[in-house]
Amino acid sequence: MEKPELNSITIGALPPEILIDILWRLPVNSICSMRCVSKAFLKTVDDPSLATMHMRRRFLTSSTTTTEVPRLVVLDESPFHQHDTLYPLKYNGKKLLTKSKQAIVSYFGSRRRFYSAAFVFCNLFGFTGHNPEHGRSCFRGLNLEHGRSCLLVNPFRGEVLILPSASDVQVPSNSPSDVDWYGMGFDNITCSFKIVRVSTNKKDYLAAEVLVLGTSSWQKLPTVPPCIPTYKSAYAHGHMHWLVHGDDGSSVRILSFDFQKEEFYLTPPPASLGKNPDLWKFLHLLNFKGSLALVNLSSLEDRHLKIWGRKSVEIWGLKNYDNKAWELNYKFDLKQDLFAPLKPTSLSKCGEWEHGIFFNDESDCSTTTFFVDLRRISMKCVLLKGKMAIHSCTDSMISLKNYGDLVDAKEPKRTRNGITEFPMSQRTWRNMVNAAEVSERDLLYLKAQTKSARISYNEKDLF
Repeated sequence: MEKPELNSITIGALPPEILIDILWRLPVNSICSMRCVSKAFLKTVDDPSLATMHMRRRFLTSSTTTTEVPRLVVLDESPFHQHDTLYPLKYNGKKLLTKSKQAIVSYFGSRRRFYSAAFVFCNLFGFTGHNPEHGRSCFRGLNLEHGRSCLLVNPFRGEVLILPSASDVQVPSNSPSDVDWYGMGFDNITCSFKIVRVSTNKKDYLAAEVLVLGTSSWQKLPTVPPCIPTYKSAYAHGHMHWLVHGDDGSSVRILSFDFQKEEFYLTPPPASLGKNPDLWKFLHLLNFKGSLALVNLSSLEDRHLKIWGRKSVEIWGLKNYDNKAWELNYKFDLKQDLFAPLKPTSLSKCGEWEHGIFFNDESDCSTTTFFVDLRRISMKCVLLKGKMAIHSCTDSMISLKNYGDLVDAKEPKRTRNGITEFPMSQRTWRNMVNAAEVSERDLLYLKAQTKSARISYNEKDLF
């Protein structure tokens, strides 16, 4: 018998709303790979509604059922100290730390201002810059020539977006703002992305404002946080969290911000940490397996925290966010002689990688990164030459082109093999800076595909 002829329907023939409903349930890598199928798929994948639906799914899904595998990204600020470079890398837990093949390098810089990393949200990196001649006293609608400049960078799509500088906050003339803390999150009610900024001059002035991504100005919040945050922060459970200095009656506090209600509140730390105002120096916050986690590097034997005696690591997880119930997930001791020259307070950054956590110990000429493998309870030391820092991020469908005019990518001249490596020569960099000065461009931005390359480092087993 002859088989009946079947009418084949391709997935591309589905209505857009059904196709988006299918795609937002898939992992980010699977969705992004479909951008190369056709122009129709490219348009569908880059649709802003797909990004918000995918983020909403991540927001509503329990961390125990699905988590995005964290990716490692290197921020290189060493070449000539006038531009930054972002590129992904792979670490297999053994002896290889390499760039991915055909890795996208996001490269940007400015002659008029200095940029420094402020926050990471999914795969978006936030940078703040200030004019060395005018400081950071904006809030008064100052343009890019003066005051602060804020950037969002998507290193995987090669996108740079300059955030608005206009603000509703009015600052007294004798109270310039010189310290800012940032955080970015997703409002599940309005399906919008928001950036919160807290500013202070460490004396008598404190202000808070929020920017809805895609709008033209920062809006002043009616209330300010009850305490001043620190640079140690993490986004988890849809809220932003900062560690806060302790006082005479407490060891540490966690300042949190609700992006839906646009309100600040305090999250209590684990009660077993005890009371010491300097304990925050030994603690780190991070998003670990989709939940807020606190890493404790303090000594259990020396509560005065003057020396690192018995070296131990504790990883606390917030297993129930509504009840603020903490649980000790990991605890292990380190060898006595491994960190003899190292102080735990010098560890400036803590993040998650595929099989554990890592710490950055930054200096002027190099960065030492400690990778903790929680599968084997082992740790290795990696030394990166130059002013580098390793960050952790997770994939998302966010495209910055949907929220404003991107900085034009200026492609460098190709080499013989068609591939450009960074950093470029100092002469080439100076020519580019001079050209940007003539054209009055504040920001220089380039992107290129690079070959797979091994990062220069030394590795040691630590326990």
